[in-house]
Amino acid sequence: MSSQTLVDLLRGGVVTLKIACGAWVVSAVLGLALAVLQDLGIAPVRAVQSSLVIGLRSVPQLVLLYLLYFGLGAVGIQVNSILAAILALGIADAAFSAEYYRAGFMTVPRTQREAGFSLGLSPVGVMMRVVVPQTIPFVVPPLLNSFVGLLKTATLAAAVGAPEILYRGQNAMSRTGQLVLVMTVIIVLYVAATMPLTRAVAVLERRVRSHAHG
Repeated sequence: MSSQTLVDLLRGGVVTLKIACGAWVVSAVLGLALAVLQDLGIAPVRAVQSSLVIGLRSVPQLVLLYLLYFGLGAVGIQVNSILAAILALGIADAAFSAEYYRAGFMTVPRTQREAGFSLGLSPVGVMMRVVVPQTIPFVVPPLLNSFVGLLKTATLAAAVGAPEILYRGQNAMSRTGQLVLVMTVIIVLYVAATMPLTRAVAVLERRVRSHAHG
């Protein structure tokens, strides 16, 4: 493999990481918003939230990516391939992040909420000042695990021409014919990126469990 091919793959890896990071931020923020709306208990809002979560879980990520990239372009809104991938993957993953947050909310004793109300906080104030801060340790491990998943699904961005690692790998294979070698390098890069994150998730999960039992 030439040094230029390796450089191209590394550049593609950087774009893949950029897409995964951006999508993770979108997922974490939107997921929190969806979980808070569900927790507030307002019937119409909960109905809309539940429908949205079910809808996001039902739509394949690639379809959502096409919808944002080609659909918005059809109505005159131009979105580049990287931004479209960040938004599509982040929005799709937010449905799962919302469940992580909701599970975390359940770990906060009801007495904590009641104490917040007794201090004059609104329901939103109790949520953001009392519940969410105590939830963070419990949602960090699954959210990090979600990031590992986004690193892998970021390859879908190749379908709309984003110059991520798979897209550059396909070009390298077409140019050199070195299919096995190129794919091996891509696999090695993915393992090198995801293995430390996977180990970090395992460590954090053990610490959360020990904290909960302690």
